[in-house]
Amino acid sequence: MAQQATTNSKHAGKRLLIADDDTDMRLLLAEYFRRLGFQVDERESGMEALESAISGRFDCFIFDVSMPGMSGIELLKRVRDRGIQTPALFLTAHDALSDKVAGFEAGADDYLAKPFSPRELEYRVEALLRRGGGAPAQEPDGERIEVGDLVIDKRRHEVMRNGYRVDLTPLEFQILELLASEPGRAWSRNALLDRVWSTDYEGYQRNIDPHINRLRKKLETDPKNPRYVLTVRGVGYKLNEIP
Repeated sequence: MAQQATTNSKHAGKRLLIADDDTDMRLLLAEYFRRLGFQVDERESGMEALESAISGRFDCFIFDVSMPGMSGIELLKRVRDRGIQTPALFLTAHDALSDKVAGFEAGADDYLAKPFSPRELEYRVEALLRRGGGAPAQEPDGERIEVGDLVIDKRRHEVMRNGYRVDLTPLEFQILELLASEPGRAWSRNALLDRVWSTDYEGYQRNIDPHINRLRKKLETDPKNPRYVLTVRGVGYKLNEIP
């Protein structure tokens, strides 16, 4: 897995938090990203990582799923419960769909199965940083999109509902922004994956569902009877046309 990397000034000031109880893996990744110019904090347990995630400011989390004491999934759930929406990627030795769904439901933005190349992980981290910086998936007219009492501010990268801010992860924001670009349009799961992740993302169609469920929990008064993000049976999802 060793690979040469050159220092890259574009990453200067970017902070990563890596949590993995595999010492060799953790140190290798930390050194790789430091040579790319990142500031890296590394932790060997979920509890240590939780303390760091709460007390510090990071641009991306890289968490191993299987850690003793507190799993990466439980760690991210607790982080998200604190309102911290930093982009997060899970590393795992298991590539089952059920494991991916559990990770996405916890609030993960991406998932990478071991073994992997550092270059692929680097690519995915950079993609998450672009999302976190508010890079849009498309360019609809205007900086604000209003649908009913939802206001999506692309420039500020924030969502308001009834005048109150809704805290979304970068990926959740990107999905909502795409749906809101054409209210009433039915988007297939494949189309959403292609636009949000890119066409070379090796995922399953159903990977989009946990993100939709989390989006509904944050936007809807009754997530089981959504008013905004609607299911189009046999197709996928759409944003309701609300005047």
